[in-house]
Formats: sequence, C-alpha cells, structure tokens
Amino acid sequence: MKAIRFVATLTLVAASACGDGGNVLQPTVPSFTVQPQLADVSSSQTGPIQTSGHFDAIVDFSTITLTPKGQNCLLQVSGRLVFSGTIVGTGTGQTSALEFAPCADVAAHPPGTFPDVFHFDGVFEGTVGGQPARANIRYMGRVQIGGAIDGRFVFSNGVAGEVDVDAIVAVGGTYRGSVVVK
Repeated sequence: MKAIRFVATLTLVAASACGDGGNVLQPTVPSFTVQPQLADVSSSQTGPIQTSGHFDAIVDFSTITLTPKGQNCLLQVSGRLVFSGTIVGTGTGQTSALEFAPCADVAAHPPGTFPDVFHFDGVFEGTVGGQPARANIRYMGRVQIGGAIDGRFVFSNGVAGEVDVDAIVAVGGTYRGSVVVK
C-alpha cells in the first residue's frame, strides 16, 4: 500500500512539474499514517508546547537508490533525525527526494549540488517538553543549490503540530514551533 501511495505521490509531483506552471517546489501536507499510536501513550491532550532546539540528520549513504524520472532523478535513502532541545529523541525513516538533475550527475556530486524537493517519513520516539512521546514524523521541504533547506516537521498520531526548520542537507539544523502531546 505504501508503494502505491508513493507512486501516486511521485506521479502527482512529476505531473505538476510538467503541467500548467504550478509551483512544484511548494511542499504540501500529505495525509498518511506510518505507525499506529501505541496504547501506552496517554490519550489525554496537554496544552501547546513551544519547542526549539537542534537536530542532526544521520544519512545511511549505503542505502541510496537513484531512479531516473524524465530529466530528473528520484533519490531514496534511509536515515535518522536526532533531536535535542525541547524535543529529545530519534526519528527513524526514509527520505525521498526529487533531484532536479539527471541521476548520473546526482551520483557524481555531493548533496546540495542540485535543488530538490524532499520528504522524510518516519517514526519519532523520545520526549517533548519532558513528556514521553511516540509519533509519526514527516520532514519536508526544498533544498537550494548549496544545501540550505527551508522546511518543516509535521508530527501526527501521538504528537500534533508543525515545526519550522532551518537546516543544511545531510547535516541538520534548528527547529522551532508549537506542538501538542496527546
């Protein structure tokens, strides 16, 4: 089922890139569920928690796959996001990035050489504001030439909210925003 959703999403991204001039670089919030909520996570909601801190992006370069998509390249790779600050813990999952260059060029150059749009889908385990938390996490955005990322984290199914991100591709960065632990 995940493969069907991914193909449908990729088809939509590719169609948008070739379509009526819409902004394919503008990420949108998808509807998805990666992991069901655990029974041991409290079902009572607390108030909003203002978050800020740092995260590291740990990329498992041995898992990279490159798939040609017209004149572009779909890059997929596994990895982790390691959080410190108000959010403490790890998100483990996979990144899919539509690189705006042919796969031969993507393979021969470091991350951030070409612009792309990406999303990381994973499961976060840790604490938010000192409260135990487990949630789905989607990290999405766009990478500019040089590697700067304008993105956001979207938490769901255990933690709810969107958090702004300023980062460097394959390195990490800072986050800030408001979430609710459920």
